[in-house]
Amino acid sequence: MTKYFFLDASALGKRYIIENGTELINYLFNTVSKKRMIILLITLGEVISILVRRKNSKQILVKYYRQAMNTFRYEIAEDSDIVFQSISDNLVRTSLLLIEQYSINATDAIILRCSLNIATILRARGEDLVLVTTDVRLSNAAKLEGLTVWNPENDDQSSLDMLISS
Repeated sequence: MTKYFFLDASALGKRYIIENGTELINYLFNTVSKKRMIILLITLGEVISILVRRKNSKQILVKYYRQAMNTFRYEIAEDSDIVFQSISDNLVRTSLLLIEQYSINATDAIILRCSLNIATILRARGEDLVLVTTDVRLSNAAKLEGLTVWNPENDDQSSLDMLISS
């Protein structure tokens, strides 16, 4: 069964800032086709914000910030293989109930609603979706909704290998 991987900013940012989970996100990128990666379009801005905050707080040097931004633009923002999901008015409206239900923020509710919508389509085709996030509340809500979640900070490479190969 082919699995697609929906990455939120907490996971995708690890590709460009070295921190706990970076090696596993790099492994995911080296193992899975970008055609099987899904990113909410607004996540592009969120990852850039992560990089800018790290630069401004001097957690990364300016030269590493520039390198990370260039790599991010080339590898993600300008790559036509990655599946980008836009945020429609309907997606926002249908995500609102998830905020109260799971005590998650608005962006996480949109990610969850979008993931659920995509998972429904994929499952009808005999495929499935894995939500890749380090956000605990989003992860818990997604699991309660029946989604598979993989956390690069807490899960290991063997669990990722099982998801990739199953």
